[in-house]
Amino acid sequence: MLRALLYGALLLLASLGSVALQAKPASSEPVTFSLAAIEPWAERTPEGERRGLLVDLVEAIRSRTDIPIRYQVRPHSRAILEMEEGHADFVPTFGAPGINQIAEPVADLVDVQVLVLGRASDEPIDSLNELEGENLGYLSGTWYGHAFAANDTIRKVPVNNVAHGLRLLNRERLRAVVASEVAIPAGIGPDGSSAAIRTLMRLDTLKGKVFMSRSSPREEAAEAIAAAIEGMHEDGTMERLFSNRYEADIARE
Repeated sequence: MLRALLYGALLLLASLGSVALQAKPASSEPVTFSLAAIEPWAERTPEGERRGLLVDLVEAIRSRTDIPIRYQVRPHSRAILEMEEGHADFVPTFGAPGINQIAEPVADLVDVQVLVLGRASDEPIDSLNELEGENLGYLSGTWYGHAFAANDTIRKVPVNNVAHGLRLLNRERLRAVVASEVAIPAGIGPDGSSAAIRTLMRLDTLKGKVFMSRSSPREEAAEAIAAAIEGMHEDGTMERLFSNRYEADIARE
């Protein structure tokens, strides 16, 4: 009889332990971010250090919430695929065609101008069609808007980063470079110095957002992240984070 009672008690304890494990709140599990490996948004140094604007963003979110966060720097296409497949809960990126099918926006980050850059002596343009047949540098994997994506009159040449594109521009291997204003190194010129470069035209405006995978169950984390980002906008943190904007001779009407 005693043995049966003890056995029953052990079964009850095991059952209660199982229920306790199942009741463990989802918020105690880390949420995952995938950050696109595009300078200056995110990168890994040769020493393995993660750095960039999106790294700073995630660290700021982490400091304002009690949510454990795990993040990795990935090639842009892999970051989007991980979000689509549910391996990443969140990805900060620009809105692009098809993204709303795999993710939903959680919070707005920043509006960014896409610029077409040329040499200081170049004349402003009104359309990419004026550069028909010319070589334009761009960062592969980056969304620059519908006008750039749909234009097949120009030759799109991938570059390592904007500084690389500007060096090729100076050597006359490129006619122009397409880049978002945030990605353009502050004060840089075509030769890596402070020499003048000309903004030939404003091509588009990109809206950066934090997106959550539609396969992610972390709605409670999304709410906390949205609240943290709202606070960053209100106290000026977001503006300071993305304040490294390109300043040049903007072609005006």
